[in-house]
Order: sequence, then C-alpha cells, then structure tokens
Amino acid sequence: MYKEHHYVAYSKHLSEINLYYRSWIPVNPVGLVLFIHGAGEHSGIYSYIGTKCVNRKIGFMAPDLRGFGKSGGQRGHVDQFKEYLNDLDHLVIRLQLQYRGVPIFLCGHSLGGLIAIRYAQQFSSKIAGIILSSPALGIRLPSVIRKSVDLVSLLTPTLPLDLIKWNESLRKRKWLQSRLPDWTSQLLNDPLSTIQYTPRWFAELLINGTKALSEAGKFHFPLLCLYDRLDPVVNSDRIEQFIQGIVSKDITCAVFSEGNHILLRNEVLLHQMFQWLSARQN
Repeated sequence: MYKEHHYVAYSKHLSEINLYYRSWIPVNPVGLVLFIHGAGEHSGIYSYIGTKCVNRKIGFMAPDLRGFGKSGGQRGHVDQFKEYLNDLDHLVIRLQLQYRGVPIFLCGHSLGGLIAIRYAQQFSSKIAGIILSSPALGIRLPSVIRKSVDLVSLLTPTLPLDLIKWNESLRKRKWLQSRLPDWTSQLLNDPLSTIQYTPRWFAELLINGTKALSEAGKFHFPLLCLYDRLDPVVNSDRIEQFIQGIVSKDITCAVFSEGNHILLRNEVLLHQMFQWLSARQN
C-alpha cells in the first residue's frame, strides 16, 4: 500500500536532481490522484488523504517538488517554472504505463494548484480531471514588492530569502496579524518544510499565475475548485477570473468567506472531493 520512491530529473544545465515521492496504492485502484503540495510544504503533510483514498480504492501519489521536502535541488528555487511541469509529467507517464486505463486526477494546493493548471494547459491529453485548493493564481502583495521582484530576480536570482521567518516576525505586530498567514509557525517546526525562497522562484510564480489566466481558454477539464474569498495568501478575484475564462462544461466550486488558506483538512470538503471523484471514475 504505502511506499516511498525516488527518480532522477534534470535541471536546465542537465545536472541530475534526485526527486522523491510517496504512494498509497490499493489493489486494483478505480482511480488515481496525483497530489501536488503547496509552497513550504512536503508530501508527508498530506498522508492522511492517502489513507482515506486507499480506503476508497483510489490510489494516491504525492511527490515532493524539487527544492522541497526530501527532493533534491536548491531550497525554494527553480530556474524555470516548466521544471515543475516536466517533473510532474514524468510521474504521469509512469502512472499511465503502470495502471493502463485507470483515470488520473491532479489535485493541487496553492502553489500545487498553479502547477496543476499550467500542466493541464501544456500537457492537455493525459489527465481525467483536476481538483484545486486555493490555487496560487495571484498572491496578495503590495504593488511595490511586485514591481521589485523582477529586478531582484535578474540581479540575484538564487539569493535565499527567509520569507517564512519574515512573516513570523511581522505577525508579532498586532496591527499586521490579521493581514498575514497564521500557519507559517507550523512550517518552522517541521524539519522537512522549506522556509527559504529565491527571487527567481518568486518571479516564476507571479509570471505563471498571469500566464494561467491569459491561457484560461486552454483549460477544458472537469474541475473541482475549493477557495476562500477572504484567503490571506492568494487573490480570490484571480481564481474567479480563471473559472470564468475556462471552457470546461464540468465545473464545481466550493466557496467560503472565513479567511482560510488551508482547506483540505475540512472533513466535509474531503467528503465532497471523494464524491466528485466517484462520479468521474468511469
């Protein structure tokens, strides 16, 4: 059922990177979920979903993105966002060969949601549907920071920035607490979490959020989208803009206004997710 795996991928300069993933696969699965974690996270955080999937005869595979968790690569860095997509495609091809005829669904949280969208837009024939949780189509940032990201990315693309520690320091000021994420302290206490990011990683995130919106017409998959209009991290207006722009006729949304970014620990939402998967496995 539960296994740990490694495989070799390559960077822009053809240097090898060792990537890691976990899998929970029942006998004769009726469907497969390939889960992509959010920024700072790793696949182990979502082990509880793997167990729930197996109990429903659904396979669950969760990689650590390059630069995160147990995977290799500079922490919180990519030269190009497409590196994430190529790594993901490797796993999709492996699943297609090993489980012929079994539908594959992508599920991504935050950064993972954006990766799932960009993958669907560029590798359009390999998946049966997509589940998005708080997809990072836009980040809530002051405009001055947005404007400086591209310049810093050009000058010092690989300089590590302790964004998580900065967030925790700023949250000590009461007037900022309601405006900043409150879950980052959990990342500081997890040795597998990634707390540093580079300017290039950040620039690629923003660029691909914009590209995902401009290429929304390329997205034609069944979609379940979970998001919060008051999300303190991602811009919910851009999520709604994306949903309005896609051409899929099979769209289901669960929308909240509670100020939450992390939604997949909600048992009601997980039940809804499994219902959605069950209806689309044949």
